[in-house]
Amino acid sequence: MNPKSLFLGLALVIAASPVAAETYLGRCKMGECLHYDQSDRRVEGQGSARVPGDLVRVMLRQAVSDRPDTPKKRLQFDAPSEVRFFCSTARPAFGLRGGGYQGLNLGQISGATELVANMYLRACHPGVDPGRNIETTLQSLGYRPTPNGIFASFEALIR
Repeated sequence: MNPKSLFLGLALVIAASPVAAETYLGRCKMGECLHYDQSDRRVEGQGSARVPGDLVRVMLRQAVSDRPDTPKKRLQFDAPSEVRFFCSTARPAFGLRGGGYQGLNLGQISGATELVANMYLRACHPGVDPGRNIETTLQSLGYRPTPNGIFASFEALIR
């Protein structure tokens, strides 16, 4: 095996390797806090020349509490769900359960999109803390206002 093939093989193994679970507070509203445990992040696909980005799959488990500082050992997480995000500053999106993709306007976060924006940030930019203002954090990563269309398939999303 030549060095170039070995390097490429190692890069593919590293890119496909699962990442240790990360537990984070999704959001708290009206006395209810949603906590998430994210694991097994994998890049499953690539965008196009017109719409660059990575299709990322993560496993998420959710727990509900009445306090943002509930210790992890007291959280009762539900079964894991597979969630997909298209990580792209050009056309960020998340996968819909029935198929297709919902575009995200990450340049302007409202209360209704705060939770999915936090999930997107954690899946697409592991290790980046949303800080006090997730909109400012996303803008610092290059996100600008984008349309929130619905796309029937991944192919339609990256066209």
